[in-house]
Amino acid sequence: MKVLYAAAEISPFARMTHTADLLRFLPASLQDKGYEIRILLPKYGTINDRRNRLHEVIRLSGIEIEVGEKIENMRIKVASIPNAKLQVYFLDNDTYFKRKAMFMNPETDEHYDDNDERIVFYSKGVLETVAKLGWEPDIIHCHDWAAGLIPLLAKEKYNDLDLFKDTEVIYNIHHPENNGIFNKKLLDLVGLPDSVDKDNLIEGENVDLRTLGLKYSDHVVTGNHITDELDDLFEQLGVSARKIQGSPEDVSDKFADYYDEIAGTEEETEES
Repeated sequence: MKVLYAAAEISPFARMTHTADLLRFLPASLQDKGYEIRILLPKYGTINDRRNRLHEVIRLSGIEIEVGEKIENMRIKVASIPNAKLQVYFLDNDTYFKRKAMFMNPETDEHYDDNDERIVFYSKGVLETVAKLGWEPDIIHCHDWAAGLIPLLAKEKYNDLDLFKDTEVIYNIHHPENNGIFNKKLLDLVGLPDSVDKDNLIEGENVDLRTLGLKYSDHVVTGNHITDELDDLFEQLGVSARKIQGSPEDVSDKFADYYDEIAGTEEETEES
């Protein structure tokens, strides 16, 4: 089974929350169980190429990403997680990810002014990279608010690609806090088809990436640090969330069973 991980953090390369530590362990453990894993992460300026032994993937050069009316070039670099055989792909661009910080300004703990463009670049970059690889994921596993735009893109913008026609999208919320609220102009940067009613994606003057992730994913998962805070939101959206929690080893086994359950459900549907 092929599983794509989309996340804005993974230890030891970039850490905002404890999710980075989970993603240091979980994909590598699943790969050891026989799953084929790809992880895509922004190449922040805080990630030192030499220290982390990053090198550019030449065969993935030449990818261009549309962000509104701008076209940005993207470089793909790769490195291995220390003491693991798992590789991480880094999406690199000097306009958005050269600065020595991640998405939140460390001096103010607030969003950078161009984070809407950065999120769009990263989210589209994830799917463009997979398309360039010609790698057909059975599952796209999106983590937290920073990956909340990807389910919408997979279902409404990249849905014409055969690559994603059978892909199941999981949206995983690890924290009750939500930093994914942006002005509605973010949607103008995406380039959605005219068939998509953008008014249904907007709440007041804003768009909530976490809500988009919940609406457009096929499956929703919550983790250790989520109790009942989101129950009202889940009920409002008609979402049934699976809670997968425990020690790293327990979580690995539970996700392996969960992925297999999703695949098994699909097989039964096709046979019937």
